[in-house]
Amino acid sequence: MKKNIIIIFLLYGIAFAQDGASNLDPFSNFINLTSNSSIGKYGIDTIKCEENLTIYNEFYKQKSYDSAINAWLYLFINAPQRTKNIYIHGSNMYKYFIKNENDSIKREILIDNLMAIYDQRNIFYTGQEGMVLGLKGAALYRYRKSNLVSVQEAYEILKQAVSIDRDNTQASTLNAYFQAGARLTSNKIFTKENLINLFSDVSSIIDYKEAQINQINFDLNEKSDLTKKEKRTLKNNEKEQKTLSDVRSNMEKVLAPHVTCEKLELLYNPKFESNQDDYNWLERAAKLLKKGDCADTEIYFKIAAKLHDSNPTAKSAFYMGYLSLKQEDYNTAINYFSQAAEEESDNIKKADYLFYLSKTYAAMGSSSSAKKHALEANKYRSGWGAPFMLIGDLYAQTSRKCGENTGNTTNDEFTKRVGYWAAIEKYKYAKRIDPSYSQEADKKISQYTEQAPGKTSTFQVIGLDQELYKIECWYVETVKNPYFSN
Repeated sequence: MKKNIIIIFLLYGIAFAQDGASNLDPFSNFINLTSNSSIGKYGIDTIKCEENLTIYNEFYKQKSYDSAINAWLYLFINAPQRTKNIYIHGSNMYKYFIKNENDSIKREILIDNLMAIYDQRNIFYTGQEGMVLGLKGAALYRYRKSNLVSVQEAYEILKQAVSIDRDNTQASTLNAYFQAGARLTSNKIFTKENLINLFSDVSSIIDYKEAQINQINFDLNEKSDLTKKEKRTLKNNEKEQKTLSDVRSNMEKVLAPHVTCEKLELLYNPKFESNQDDYNWLERAAKLLKKGDCADTEIYFKIAAKLHDSNPTAKSAFYMGYLSLKQEDYNTAINYFSQAAEEESDNIKKADYLFYLSKTYAAMGSSSSAKKHALEANKYRSGWGAPFMLIGDLYAQTSRKCGENTGNTTNDEFTKRVGYWAAIEKYKYAKRIDPSYSQEADKKISQYTEQAPGKTSTFQVIGLDQELYKIECWYVETVKNPYFSN
């Protein structure tokens, strides 16, 4: 079979990549190629380069990878800078060969060749090193997960990818990163603390990426006409969101019993003294304790304070603000959240800090300031339902206070309940722009619909032929009459 012949050629370095590649192992020869600064876009023979590009492209489009591989290999060796597709298509072809290869020895060498494709891509096409390392590490883990040495190697590659791309790390990379860490933990190579730290790092990135994707999708969906590129972005984002959700779900299944406040206290308390100068340790611990709503623990207080004292940043100010909010020290919380928002340059994180500032004002009973900062948070992060859920809560909580006391029981009771209409409109808007809040919004809509004016009282006070009603209280809001009828 032709595929088997091609694979054997690859294994033993027999010449088949046309003139200029004879008697060379294509991947060991790569070392010499990369040290040769004279390699141009078309290699040493422009005509052969273009001929082989045409041949491999045609066969690749037909998914006839066995027929494409010879011409592809010529380009990989002789014109490695001709097009990035050499590496994108090459990795796809090798994954196909690996999937369909039954000989274990040949399969292992094919995997090595795939790794070399990723390595060469990062040499000749810089700027996406983290993403490519993520692809490499995920592939290595996928194909060699039964070999613990390879799992460790994959983990280190994925760790490097995450350290480069940070909040922009692809979901598939995060998935393989955590899976590799979990496998190393189950085989006693990593401790449970290693896995908990990994959970803290990965979940923080997932939170950020989900916010980023939701914002991009919302902005695109608000446009009346999308380009092909924008449609493709939406489709890719939906796929990325699904993977992120799966990664989060898998992580929580593995670690849920181990990240309770009690367990985290037992983990971090005895290690605080020896790690109090380790910024990374402090930040991981603070993130996880905050995520688990453990800010009322003594260890969170010590970690957050040390983190802010040793290296004051927008994030450390936020941790201190969160601590102060949980302790109901609202003025201190406002100072810290304001500092965090002012110093943060990333819009998504700034929006988060402003939202917590809004929540602090709400807890103090300063509804106007709470609404103001909720709307400000929305300016930095579109398509986010949380600020409007909070505004809805503010309207609902103050509805009766906004009512009139004229002595007319029917009128007064109507005005004390009409604020629930305003709240319900905000909940509906929140779930429309951010479906992740649908369940919470529906619950509150149901709750406050029962407390809002009924059809009879609405008819008695404003009539059913009045479409809009203006509420004037600490806020001014014009709401729709839900019983309006022409």
